[in-house]
Amino acid sequence: MQRHSSNPAVYSNLAALLAMQQRHGELEPLLRQALALQPDDPVVQNNLGQVLVQRGELQQAEACFQAAVSLDPAYPQALTNLANLRNQHGALGEAIALYRRALAADPTYVEAHWNLAHPLLLQGDYRQGFRQYDYRSAIAQPIQPHASPALPLWDGSPLPSEGPLVLVSEQGLGDTLQFMRLAPLLKQRHGAEVVLSVQEKLEPLARQSALADRVVSHAELPSLKRGQWLPLLSLPGRLGIEPTQPLPPLPPLQPSPQARERWAKAFAAAQDPAPIRVGIHWQGDPAHETTSLRGRSLPLELLAPLAAIPEVTLVSLQRGHGAEQLERCGFRERFSGAQAAMNSTWAFDDMAAIVERCHLVISSDSAMVHLAAGLGRPTWVLLKAIPEWRWGLEGSDSFWYPSVRLWRQDVDGDWAGLIDAVAVNLRGQIRSGEIAPC
Repeated sequence: MQRHSSNPAVYSNLAALLAMQQRHGELEPLLRQALALQPDDPVVQNNLGQVLVQRGELQQAEACFQAAVSLDPAYPQALTNLANLRNQHGALGEAIALYRRALAADPTYVEAHWNLAHPLLLQGDYRQGFRQYDYRSAIAQPIQPHASPALPLWDGSPLPSEGPLVLVSEQGLGDTLQFMRLAPLLKQRHGAEVVLSVQEKLEPLARQSALADRVVSHAELPSLKRGQWLPLLSLPGRLGIEPTQPLPPLPPLQPSPQARERWAKAFAAAQDPAPIRVGIHWQGDPAHETTSLRGRSLPLELLAPLAAIPEVTLVSLQRGHGAEQLERCGFRERFSGAQAAMNSTWAFDDMAAIVERCHLVISSDSAMVHLAAGLGRPTWVLLKAIPEWRWGLEGSDSFWYPSVRLWRQDVDGDWAGLIDAVAVNLRGQIRSGEIAPC
């Protein structure tokens, strides 16, 4: 570098090398030096913008992407990166236009196809959105199903009678909990045998709920020699599901009789501070909280207004990340007397039985929402200003779940104001008898 200190390529090439070695903290000074020597390089502008996104400096990142697009109006990577930020800020029309510009420049650029799916779905255009969503397996960091049987992929055409359709889980537990409940609808419309293969921890719940003709483990998939298969999150698109056409009633999730009896006894013996049990969940997996999921979680302490309602006993449904906040929260005495026993329980069968004992569940956008709503329990979902696509942009009802009420931030990041409004409404429903002890 000392011999070629005036050559911008030296700095940008070294930055590329360090990026391959995951040494992201060393990239920004090199890219800024390259730009100081050659400020009209759109590639370096775009690369610096990506570094700034990783650091959460979104305003500076957007300026870099805008500069790259100004220098090269047909640069698909920069157009897509700029669109991603516009999408996160809720400027969906601008984002869609930028993605389409990227695809006009390069129709094979799969990252633009995949990212275009999200604003389309968020706006309720499921037909085009799910078509773009199918590009997820071809992006640079592909989203693959948890296993792949050696069978043809189903394209949505009429199914032959000689073999099953195998639905295979992908992505998070919440995705599986939500979309595995569509399996009976598939059987109803196409008459085929349906085989469901989900994450191991969800297998008992899937079997007990009788969602498919068979539930098999991922390890059993190679033994299947007949039929076709589909990644689970491609099912809504293949079924032609549209938010303008209400879903028919879907079978609820079912915990086992043993789990129901176990937790009925535990709550009966618990010395709860109040008669109405409100299950709460406040944090998703931080590893998943990127792009559209960034900002979906909140600190437990912000739920204090719920604890201040005299008629309410809180039930923590939090497991893993975020559960440690329970020990130091300022309203620990407002939790159920059965909380200690619940804290050691991780099985979804038990969690489902616990949720059934709650009069209401209030949760941030996480798998717990899909468990509670899938059980048919009244569920209030706390949403950031620009939520994930499945919740849409407006309204308090959910297309996916009749028992769900959506609570939306008016101001991005303002959880305190949202929780105050939720607490006022909950207090009013309790006082009016709309929510009452069983």
